[in-house]
Amino acid sequence: MAPAIVARFSEITLKGRNRGFFARRMAENAALHLRAHGGFRLRRENARLVIEGEEGTDTAAKILSGLPGIANVSLVHRVPRDMEGLCEAALDFTAATLKRRPSPGGRPLAFRVEVDRKDKRYPLQSMEVAAKLGAAILERFPTLKVNLTRPDFTLMVEIWEDGALLFDEKIPGPGGLAVGSSGKAICLMSAGIDSPVAAYLMMTRGCPVVYLNFHSYPFIGEQSKEKVHEMVRYLARFQPASRLYVAPFAEIQTAIRDRCPEGLRTILYRRMMNRVAGVLAEQEGALSLLTGEALGQVASQTMENINVIRDATPLPVLQPLIGMCKEEIVQRARRIGTYPISIQPYPDCCTLFQPRRPETRAKPEHVRRAEAALPIEELVAACLGGLEVTDYGPQYYSASW
Repeated sequence: MAPAIVARFSEITLKGRNRGFFARRMAENAALHLRAHGGFRLRRENARLVIEGEEGTDTAAKILSGLPGIANVSLVHRVPRDMEGLCEAALDFTAATLKRRPSPGGRPLAFRVEVDRKDKRYPLQSMEVAAKLGAAILERFPTLKVNLTRPDFTLMVEIWEDGALLFDEKIPGPGGLAVGSSGKAICLMSAGIDSPVAAYLMMTRGCPVVYLNFHSYPFIGEQSKEKVHEMVRYLARFQPASRLYVAPFAEIQTAIRDRCPEGLRTILYRRMMNRVAGVLAEQEGALSLLTGEALGQVASQTMENINVIRDATPLPVLQPLIGMCKEEIVQRARRIGTYPISIQPYPDCCTLFQPRRPETRAKPEHVRRAEAALPIEELVAACLGGLEVTDYGPQYYSASW
C-alpha cells in the first residue's frame, strides 16, 4: 500500500477562532494543485492535511512542500500503536530504509529514533518508546550504530489516538499562510531578480498575485516578453491561479522622452506604471500594488524617488524587499528557483531611453511640472487598451524543488 502524505500547517496553527477559514483555504489550494496528478483523497485533521492515493505520492509530496502555508511534509506509514505492533513496523521500516541507503564508505550506518506522543494518555513516555524501538532495531540489525546528533537516518514516530505514523523525513515547506487568505496584489513584474522574489514573499503572506509586465515593442524584442511568461509559468506552482497582463509601454516612453526632462525619465516611467496598475487593480479587485524595490539599490530607489513614485497611486505599494541587500535577494531567488530565469540576458522596458544622469532626489513639484506636458489620461487609456492577458493554472516542474 502506498504511503500517505502528511502536510503540516505553518502559521495557521497560531490562529484563534478563525483558524477554520485558513485551514479550509489551505485544503482548497492543495486539492487544486494535486488535481492533475492523480486521484488523491484529502482531509483536514489536527492542524495538518492527510493525503492518500494509490500512486504518485512522491510527486504529490514535492508539490505540497512548495505551497505557501505548509511548514513541512512527510511520507508516512500508518501502523498499530501497541508496542508489539509498533516494534514490528519499525523493524520493517528500518529494513526498507537500509535497502535504499547504502553504507557510506563501508562504515556502519548511524540512526536515531524520535517519538512524538500526540496522545498524552498513551501509557509510555516518548523517551521510553524511543528506547524500546532503538533496542529492537539494534538487536535485529547489529551493524547499526546509534548517533543522536549526526545520524545517517532518523526513524520518526507520532503516536495518535487511532494509531501511529512512521516516517523518516520532514521536507521543509515555505511556511507562512495559504494563498487567498489575504488580499490580492498587482505585481509590477520585470522578470529580473527582484520582482519575482517580491511576488513569492507576498504569496507566502497569503496574497494572490496578479502579474503586470510592461513591454516596449518594437524597441524591445519578443524574447523579453517570453522571459516574463516563463517566469510566471514557474511562479504558477505557488498559487492555484495566475494571470499575466502584458501592457504596451513604448508610446508612453516615447512621449516622456520627447516632452520631459531627461533626468526624470525613469521616475516618470514608474509613475505611469503605477497609474496603469491602479486601474487594473480596480478591475481585478486588488487592494495593493507590489514591487521589487530595495532602498538605495539603483538611482530610482532612493527614499525621495520612492516617495514621488508612490504618489502617483492612491493604493498602498507593498515593497517586501525594501530592507534587503542585493546578495540577500539573489540568495532567495536561488532558493525559490527563479534565479536561472531572471539572469537570461533579455532587457526589460526600463532599460529603454535611460538618462545619462538620472535624478536621485526628485522633488514632487518638479515631477508634476514635467508631467503637465503629457496627455496622461490618453496614454494610460491607450496602454490599457492594448493589454494582452494570459492565465496559468498551478503548473508543476519536478526539477524545481
